[in-house]
Amino acid sequence: MWFTENPWPPMLLAGLASLVCFGLWNSDRRNLYLASALVFLGIVGAVYGIERAIVTDGEKLQGEVSQLCDQFRKRDPATLEHFSATATDLKKLCKTAMETVEIRDDLRLTDFHTNFSGQRSRASVHFRANATISVLGFTGHHPFRCILDFQKEGGAWKIVDVQRLDPIKGDKMDIMEKR
Repeated sequence: MWFTENPWPPMLLAGLASLVCFGLWNSDRRNLYLASALVFLGIVGAVYGIERAIVTDGEKLQGEVSQLCDQFRKRDPATLEHFSATATDLKKLCKTAMETVEIRDDLRLTDFHTNFSGQRSRASVHFRANATISVLGFTGHHPFRCILDFQKEGGAWKIVDVQRLDPIKGDKMDIMEKR
C-alpha cells in the first residue's frame, strides 16, 4: 500500500525544497545546494513514477465503473459481463436500458468514493454522472448519482447490487424512477 492516496503533497514539498535549494545555490554557488536541488527534483520524479506504477483496488474499481459507463454509452454487449451471475434481474434491466436509452458523448463521471468490507471481498463505489440522454423521445441533460455494490468473484469484481440516489438530496430512488 502506498503511503498516500494523493501524490501531490509529497511532490509539492519536494518541488518546493528543490526551489529553495536552487535559490540558495543561486546566491552562494555552493555545489551542496545544487546537488540537493537535483536530489529533490529526482524525488519528485520518483514519487510520480511510483504513483503511476501502484494501482490500488479502489482505483481498479473506479476504472471498472468508467469502463462500464463507456460500454453502456456505446451499447456494447460486454457491459453485461460486469454483473454477477447471481444478478440476473440487474442484467435484464441493464439490457433493456441499453436498448431504450441513448447517452451522448458528453458523459462525465465525478465524485468517486470507494468503501471496502468483508475483508476486501466486497466494495461499494459511489459516483456521479452527467450526460445528455435521449429516452422515449425526451432529450436533455441528466444528472445521475449511484452506488454500485461489487463482490469479488473468481478474481474479478462483479456488480451484485445497484442503488440509485437523488442527485441533490442523496435519498434512495427506484432505478427507473422518473425525476
